This record gives sequence, structure tokens and C-alpha cells, in this order.
Amino acid sequence: MVAQGELVRAPLAEAVPADLADLDRALASRGIAFAYCSSRDAARDFVLARIPSGATVMNGGSATLEHLGILDALASGAYDFLRPGITAMHRGEERVRVRRRSTTADYFVGGVNAITRDGEIVNVDGSGNRLAAYAYGAGKVFMVAGTNKIVPNLASAIARIRSTAAPEECRKLGKRTPCAVTGVCDNAACRGEDRQCGKILIIESEKIAGRITLVMIGEALGY
Repeated sequence: MVAQGELVRAPLAEAVPADLADLDRALASRGIAFAYCSSRDAARDFVLARIPSGATVMNGGSATLEHLGILDALASGAYDFLRPGITAMHRGEERVRVRRRSTTADYFVGGVNAITRDGEIVNVDGSGNRLAAYAYGAGKVFMVAGTNKIVPNLASAIARIRSTAAPEECRKLGKRTPCAVTGVCDNAACRGEDRQCGKILIIESEKIAGRITLVMIGEALGY
């Protein structure tokens, strides 16, 4: 694993495969940086080497992050990682306040629910704290995604959220939503605390240069 904080020696992204060249250009036109890593280990090292030691870091819930081992590295003590302290807190007003502040961390890492070929990045959340960080709150954002998250257009991105991401997330969390029970989204009937499709964010562009980087991994990861 790359030594933390050695930004000058940070590993470079790999050459973008030909089948992802159009996506690279589409993201660049939207002000979003694109990095390709062929393996999960390379992606982990790429992200970690760009977060200075001691930096304040928060993450959004993501199966892809878990697969990469980034969360274990963030909890190693090299960073001011906010997630463990929030997880340890009892539910209540103070936890809400701390979670809200965490969306403005210097660095925020998380996953992606869908990416269109035209470069639109689509994410869904139950409460929206991850989306708040993505949209504006966090200083720098690293989004990691496997190639299975690429879809043709916005309609297929929303369909992927409804038919793939949401059912898997609800089952993982033990929720009894219609999609978790039947595998089919029933948006009209899905209400209450168990619902995980609370807010949807479509990132069309980023105005702050270098703020968002999409790290694409050359394998299927997460859901």
C-alpha cells in the first residue's frame, strides 16, 4: 500500500481504455476529472495517496468502498476519519448535527449508483447526507465505481437505481420495502422509515476545478 501523505509520489492513473475514452471526454467537458485503475488495489492506492495524512475525511455508504478496503485504511489512524465517531453515537439531535457537519469534510469518498455514457453521475440516498457532500459541501470528492455502473442514459440510470441498487441495499439493511421483498420497485407504495430512495442527485457538471474525481475500476463492483 502506498505511504500516506506522499503526494509527490502518488501513483498515476492508468491509460484510459478505448471503450471508456468517450466517457473520459464527456466528464472532462463537465468539469469532472476521470481516472482509470484496472484493479481494486490500484484504485485504493490511487485515492489514498491523494488524501494528506491528518486530513478530515468522511465517507458515504458504499459496497464498492468496502470491496476496495479504503474504509479500513481511513480508520488506520493516519486521518481524521469522522465515520467511527458518528457510528458510535446514539440516534438523536446531536448525531444529526454531527452528520450534517461531516458533509463539509475536507475530503469525501463514496460510490456511484449509475453513470451515463454522456457523463451524468446519478446517486440515490435515504437521508441525503452523501448527496449534500457530493453536490457542494465537501472540499474534494473521490467517487469510485466499477464498470457495471455505466448505463446508456438517464432513463436507464433511474431504472438501475430502482431495479438493482435499491433492492440490494434494502436487503443488506434488512428493510421490508416492496423492492426488497419482490425485487420489483413499487414507488407509489414505498413509504416510511424503510425507504432508501429518499433523494436522487444528478451531477451534470462541477464548477470548481479539481473538486470531483471519478475513479473507474476495470471490474464489476458493488451494486
